[in-house]
Amino acid sequence: MPESTQRDGMPYFLFLCEGRVLAQNIDGRIIDLGEATQENGAFAWRLDGNDEHGEGLKNAGAVLDDIAGHLTFLFIDGQFTSLPDLSLDYAGKLDDAPAKEIVLSELSDKGGDDNPPAV
Repeated sequence: MPESTQRDGMPYFLFLCEGRVLAQNIDGRIIDLGEATQENGAFAWRLDGNDEHGEGLKNAGAVLDDIAGHLTFLFIDGQFTSLPDLSLDYAGKLDDAPAKEIVLSELSDKGGDDNPPAV
């Protein structure tokens, strides 16, 4: 019997680059999810597609962790469907950018404590 091709989770990379929150899927497509700012030593972020946001964060790693906690598979999948691929625009710029790998469950779009992103 062939092995199931169903996956429980889909991996993505999140990046902060040039004041933007970017996501990359397993196909190498890169999309712009929103903005990240730093003012007076505190970081903040806002996603364009759902107006989720965070503020008062200490560093880029905390920003990425906070964003990851607000993402669902259905949101990210929809963004990859509707937004243009920016991989050529960011070629060579992400090697040293703050990054975080996440895995979002394809089986649920609830997010939160019952379906947190795997990190």
